[in-house]
Amino acid sequence: MRKQRTKYLLLVTGLALIAPAMAAEAFRWTDENGQVHYGQRPPPQGAHRIELAPAAAGAHRVDPETAQRLGRQRRVLDAYEYERAQKQTRATQAAEDRSRAAARCRELQRYWQRLSFPGPLYVARGDGQRDYLSDGQRAAQKAELRPAYVQACGREP
Repeated sequence: MRKQRTKYLLLVTGLALIAPAMAAEAFRWTDENGQVHYGQRPPPQGAHRIELAPAAAGAHRVDPETAQRLGRQRRVLDAYEYERAQKQTRATQAAEDRSRAAARCRELQRYWQRLSFPGPLYVARGDGQRDYLSDGQRAAQKAELRPAYVQACGREP
């Protein structure tokens, strides 16, 4: 019973929505100044009823001027879409560059801290031996590292 009632309610609602579109009429009349008017409600003095052909999907024709205008609009919209995509690509690239720069800065900060450690500092060789850095070698590596640190981190160490 409930299903029938729901179907009936949907049918009535659909008909109520379609009825105004089916009942739409168009009228043509000429006023006292000789101007021609069109509308859905005729004036009190009367008008000629116009028969409207039903609109079929895709059956309307577009004049060449309208087609050109629509083509221009489509090209403008395509250009905007292309610009948006390029802007997004640049933003993504910039974010990746910032991420790489931040990682490089952290790496240089760790190396700078290692060079600043007060105790003995060594560099491991490939054969497992250690080469200890003297104070002069540390200072030379810090001097060599400073420009890269400033460039990557944007400030002095």
